[in-house]
Amino acid sequence: IEVGDNQSQELKPQARPGFTGGVDVMYQASDIVGLSIGLSYVQAGCKYKDVDDNGVTWHDHYDRMDYISVPLVGHSYIAPGLSINVGVAPSFLIYGKYHAGMLSYDLDADGHKTNIKEDEIDMDVKDGLRKFSLSIPIGVSYEYENVVLDARYNVGVLNISNQGLSSRSNILEVSVGYKLNL
Repeated sequence: IEVGDNQSQELKPQARPGFTGGVDVMYQASDIVGLSIGLSYVQAGCKYKDVDDNGVTWHDHYDRMDYISVPLVGHSYIAPGLSINVGVAPSFLIYGKYHAGMLSYDLDADGHKTNIKEDEIDMDVKDGLRKFSLSIPIGVSYEYENVVLDARYNVGVLNISNQGLSSRSNILEVSVGYKLNL
């Protein structure tokens, strides 16, 4: 990230909680094999540790990307109600934002902060991101009396940046749903 006057600071991304919601339709081919397709809204992104750099403290900074995802997943039942799942999930970017709080200050002779100024940066970064993303969802789900608990890790296949940066979006999703038998 550019800090100013052609200086840069390396920021390592950390997990940032978000929201995922949607619907899946599943075809149960046999007692041990099922295939589902879904449509979901996925709020992805990451956050960064606070950085204090020469009179400027960067805090509360994060990237947020929202996608519409269409996961196609195969389910293999290894025990009653328990399945391991793998598939492919194309996603389409609908929102991209970078946010940071910035606290600038001077230090007096005793090392105390003076002339403190607070500011925020909100940037639309959608143009710097690919509009299409692809991931491989790998997970496990358990169904009990039509309540389904699902955990999946989406391994990013494509670089999400179109600015030459090397970045893939890996997302952990945990969801609870209700299964309707039609």
